[in-house]
Amino acid sequence: MDVDIKLKRSGNQSFGFRLSGGVDFSFPLTVVRVALGGLADQAGLQAGDIVHKVNGETVQHLRHTEVLDRLVKAGNEFTLSVIRNLKIERNV
Repeated sequence: MDVDIKLKRSGNQSFGFRLSGGVDFSFPLTVVRVALGGLADQAGLQAGDIVHKVNGETVQHLRHTEVLDRLVKAGNEFTLSVIRNLKIERNV
């Protein structure tokens, strides 16, 4: 399932997620950690989501650092298009 996650922050606030992978690694660019209650969590990003676009640009062919550069240049607001295989339910 494809999902678009819109992230927006104020100032130097952390988005609250960590990525791993890229074309220079042996696995796709994947969200490996989402801070509980952080901006990414509130926007619906989940650990295990595979990032395939940043602001509509396909990033599956890029190295990890190239994707991070795109996120930094995007600034305080961007959209991640992710592939999600299943929805993770959280007990609150």
